[in-house]
Amino acid sequence: MHFSRKSWGALVAGSVLLIAGCGGGGGSGTTPAPAAAQLVGTAAVGSALGNAPVTITNAAGNSPCQESSITTTPLGSYTCTLKSGETAPFFVVVTDPTGNTPPLVSISTSTPKAGATLTVNATPLTTAIVAQLGGGDALSVVKGRTVDASQLAAITANVVQQLSQVLAAIGAPANYDPFSTSITAATAGNTGNTADMVLDVVKVVSDPATGQLALSTVDNPTPVLLATATSAGGTVSAPDPAVSTLSQGTQIAARAFTDCFALPTAQRVLHTTARAQSDGGPEVDQVGAACENLAADTSNAAGVDYLHNGYYAGQHFYNLLTADRMTGATFSVPEIVAFYPKSTTATAPSPAAYDRAVLNIRYVDSAGNPGNVITMAAKLPGTSSATRSTEWWLVGNQQPVDASVQMVVRRIEQMNPANTTKFSNFVTGFLLNVNNKGPGSIDSTQGAMSMARISGPGLPGNGAAGTGLVFAVSTNPDLPALDLFNKTGSLTTGTLCGNGSTSNCPLVWIGRTKGLTGTDATTLATNPNAMLWAQPADGFDVSKFVKGAQYKLELFYGTSTSPKYTMTKTLLTDFVAPTSLVNLPWNTLGPKSLAALDPNGSLAGAQTSLPLDWVQNPSAQQVTNVAAVFDAFGSYGPSQPVDPGATSTVLNATVPAFTLTNPPSRTLKFNYRMTDGSIKSTVYQYN
Repeated sequence: MHFSRKSWGALVAGSVLLIAGCGGGGGSGTTPAPAAAQLVGTAAVGSALGNAPVTITNAAGNSPCQESSITTTPLGSYTCTLKSGETAPFFVVVTDPTGNTPPLVSISTSTPKAGATLTVNATPLTTAIVAQLGGGDALSVVKGRTVDASQLAAITANVVQQLSQVLAAIGAPANYDPFSTSITAATAGNTGNTADMVLDVVKVVSDPATGQLALSTVDNPTPVLLATATSAGGTVSAPDPAVSTLSQGTQIAARAFTDCFALPTAQRVLHTTARAQSDGGPEVDQVGAACENLAADTSNAAGVDYLHNGYYAGQHFYNLLTADRMTGATFSVPEIVAFYPKSTTATAPSPAAYDRAVLNIRYVDSAGNPGNVITMAAKLPGTSSATRSTEWWLVGNQQPVDASVQMVVRRIEQMNPANTTKFSNFVTGFLLNVNNKGPGSIDSTQGAMSMARISGPGLPGNGAAGTGLVFAVSTNPDLPALDLFNKTGSLTTGTLCGNGSTSNCPLVWIGRTKGLTGTDATTLATNPNAMLWAQPADGFDVSKFVKGAQYKLELFYGTSTSPKYTMTKTLLTDFVAPTSLVNLPWNTLGPKSLAALDPNGSLAGAQTSLPLDWVQNPSAQQVTNVAAVFDAFGSYGPSQPVDPGATSTVLNATVPAFTLTNPPSRTLKFNYRMTDGSIKSTVYQYN
């Protein structure tokens, strides 16, 4: 495939590989003695939750299983062979090894007969139903070791009734039960069944107004409160018809990636071209045959070129295609983050004239390290055939500039116990990341990008014209991001937040806690009276920072006060309150990093090759890069990438001695390898 560069235009007929496969299950062999009973099931969140630890306990808190440990298969299935005499209830908890998905919880109140199998699935839907027994906390039910079977049955029946329109629309099996209906979870080589499709379409969310559990669909984020044992709840509307076809399209996309990356690097990358950063950077412009349908292109059946944030397919996927560690990588079926039905007023070739979806494509490389790519797919009419039975293609967002909105969570630990002013805490922020050195940063007639205005749900003005956050180019034009200019939406009145020389500040901190432990970790502290911090008068509304929320981004060039580009940006994750961050998994420092933060230690002097290490929490994400503050302004130097899976590195950058400032100071930042579109980091500071 040649990743060519032509405009979004006429579409031609094409095809996509049809995937077939089968799911796991349980059974018993023929033996003279009665076979043991088994619990079997599938852990899935739409795609299979493979290679995940499964913990099953009984009413005594002990394991009822003969197996010493249980892990899901790549298809998400598990089997527990019951010990003789074990009786229900059985509590099932499945833990995502990457930490990207909260624990999945399920319960069985029935005991299978000898030689029989009983299906007990664990999904976001079963977790939510169990949570209704525990005041919104499913794990508290597991810890309590008791369950009211009649209440659980009543909640389940009411929730299934809530979903009746959805179940009918996607053709779910008769008498569908979230706990016991067999699920064939979708993988790159395995087609999911309709019970799995329920998890693609139905999302468990929190109602912003009440904080209670609610249901929505991928195409309609309006929450419907989850039923209880005594309240039937509202009915969830049927999804757009295109959503059903999208579910199959995501499975086809996973297969396309798996087939491509089964090739050695030299066979999947046949030619590359160097390009300027402002033109998107280096590009793979010729690939092996198995990679030719990885994304839409004018040279394949899609008839349109992939473009995402200014990057063509060979640029957006360049780092993956050229990495030897990606040979043999496995790809999960993409998560459907958001779905946008085609506009009734838009006409082709506008992207809005097509059904579109935001997809999160997660993978595990050949060394077992996770990663992801977030992009967009579109339903291109007339591009399916007998050999390629879908009209969905990866097309990107068809936008010319590298820009995104992200939620930021951070753990800050003060290493100097005497400093009570700059105290340890958890913080949450809202980031607008515009690459003013990347594609689309220079206009041939108006000049370089100068300002950006972002408006929409939860921001000051809540999306009204002329409101929101305004960011401007730093007085140091070499800095890569824009700096916060004001929170009023004005293009003329404001003050740049950075120091104008070495640091960018492209975000607003929304809130912080009083500390990291005990009640301080769950109690908000007053925000500093500073521009970078949300103030009561600003009008932020965190209840509207929800996954799938859309924001209007206006980009200005030169001295013009009229936007050159106006585009829509999607928030990919929910707001996480600072008071909830104590519940997230975090890594801890190793001895080398502790020495680097000791003003009396062996590494207290100026460093150009600073050794750092950390202890990997099995439930936390890996570290993706590290950085250190290098001046008295608190500016971070360049972020140094960390090899996937590594727990140590050497920071090859200028790190001043502790004596640079008075009192002595040093700050290190560890960014996590996130696969959900958010930013997570830990900052350790001694000052």
